[in-house]
Amino acid sequence: MVSRSGERARVRSVTEVVYWVSDVERAVAWYQDRFDMVLTDHSPGQHAFLDAGSFLLAFFNPADPGSDLGRSYLARTGGVRGDVYHVAFAVEPSSLDGNAATIRETGTEVKGPVEFESGRRSYFFEDPDGHYIELTDR
Repeated sequence: MVSRSGERARVRSVTEVVYWVSDVERAVAWYQDRFDMVLTDHSPGQHAFLDAGSFLLAFFNPADPGSDLGRSYLARTGGVRGDVYHVAFAVEPSSLDGNAATIRETGTEVKGPVEFESGRRSYFFEDPDGHYIELTDR
């Protein structure tokens, strides 16, 4: 649908992905153990933000997200809503297999490589809260 001004928003990129998690510190440790991500903001037990290079990966605890925006969302909706199938993280094609091996070495079950007809290659795994993650070369 076109707005009254006739101009629809053109998305340039995703700048932030936010997960609801049961344990913020566990999520931070899990992602930092597997990816080169820097903690940029942290309210223990409530929320944390990791700089993932081209976007922020954030974790919020629905029991107490530690932000007025998060609390008002939960009050308005009655709790966490919405479902996401998976999120894909692109890495350098030459490091894909090595990155997947490193993640496997942490004890994480990794599926793949999956080779798509387009030529794209990916690996799939879950974080401690059950979020499905794709590591891909594109």
